[in-house]
Amino acid sequence: MIRSLAFCSLVVLLAGCTRDHTRAQGPFGKSMKEPAPPSGAITPPKPLGNQSPLGIASADPRPTPSDERPLIPPRTDGTASPPEIDADQNTFPPFRKRFPEPKLPSPFVPKTPNTEALIAKSLAELKAVLAVASAAWKALDTFEGTLTRREISPQGTATNEVVLFQFRKEPMSVYTRTTGENGKGREMIYSPGKHGDKLHLALGQGDAKLIRAGTVLPALSPDDPRVKEKARHSIRDAGFGKNLAKLADMLAKIEAGKLPSDTLTFHGPVKRDEYPYPLVAITHNLRVEDDPLFPKGGSRTFFFDPNEKSPSYGLPVLVVATDATGKEAEYYLFEKVKSPAKLTDADFNPDRLGKK
Repeated sequence: MIRSLAFCSLVVLLAGCTRDHTRAQGPFGKSMKEPAPPSGAITPPKPLGNQSPLGIASADPRPTPSDERPLIPPRTDGTASPPEIDADQNTFPPFRKRFPEPKLPSPFVPKTPNTEALIAKSLAELKAVLAVASAAWKALDTFEGTLTRREISPQGTATNEVVLFQFRKEPMSVYTRTTGENGKGREMIYSPGKHGDKLHLALGQGDAKLIRAGTVLPALSPDDPRVKEKARHSIRDAGFGKNLAKLADMLAKIEAGKLPSDTLTFHGPVKRDEYPYPLVAITHNLRVEDDPLFPKGGSRTFFFDPNEKSPSYGLPVLVVATDATGKEAEYYLFEKVKSPAKLTDADFNPDRLGKK
C-alpha cells in the first residue's frame, strides 16, 4: 500500500515538471531562442523602450506588386504623369510644394484692339469730313454771320466781343462791326485787292476817352505792332480757307508717315450748347513748338456743321484752342450764317465807315 502511494506521487511530480519545461515557465524556466531567419529575409526591427509598435509600421517592406489589374489604367496619350510632390523639409511644419496652376484667358479681359485698323478708320473719317468741308468752302463766294470772339492776346489781355462778320472770297474782303456792348459800333474793313493792304478802322464806344465813337482812324498795316499786340491772328487769315488747308496738309503728312497718327483726332458728333444739334469735332494736338502761339503745346478743336440744310454745312463754325494747362486761349463761334450774302464792292469800301 505504501509503495503504491509513493509511486503515484512520483508520477504526478514528473508530469508537472514536464509541463513547466515545455512552456519555458516556472521558477526555473528559460526563454527559448527563436530560430534564425533564413538567409536574405528581412528582420523587422524591434520597438525601442517605450515606442509604440505603430511607430515602426513604416519600416515594413513594401508589398510586392500584385498581378491584379489597377483600377485606374495608365495614360495612353503619351502625356507623362505629373511628378510626385515632395514636402519642403526646411520649414516647420513642412509645406507641400505647389505646381503653378495654368492661367486661362478670362472672357472679361478686354481684347487688344487692332491699332492699324483703328488708325485706318480714323484717317478715313478725317478724310470724309475734310472732303465735305473743302467742297463747301470751294462753293462759297460770300457769307455773313454773327462772330463771337474770345482771345488771350499776345500781351495777355483778354478780348471778348460779338461782331457782324461779312466776308467775300474773291477778291478777298472783310467787314466787321461790333454789336456787343464792349466797343459797340467799332468798324473795320480790309480789302487789299481794292484799297491796299491796310486796315481801315472806325472807333467804337469806349475805345478812346477824348475821341468820339465813329471817328475814322488813319489806315494801318496788319503788321503794325499796335494791331498785332491786340490780336492773335492776322486779318489776312480771315475765313475758313487757311484752317482747312492746314488740316488737309497734316492729314496728307500723317498718311505719308511724316507726322504721328495722333496729330489729328477724330471725335465724331459732339453736343455743344452753342448749336441745337451735335457738331462733328476734329482736334489738332499741338506738340511743343508746333505753334508759336502755343510754345508748350496745347490743342485746337474744330467743330464742323453736319446739317445738310444749314447754310454753313460742312464748315468749321466753332474753333476752340487751349494751352498746355487746358486754359482756353481762343474761341471763335459763327452763328446765324447766311450764304450767299449778296455782298458788293460798296460793302467793303472804307467810305462806309462811321456812317451807321
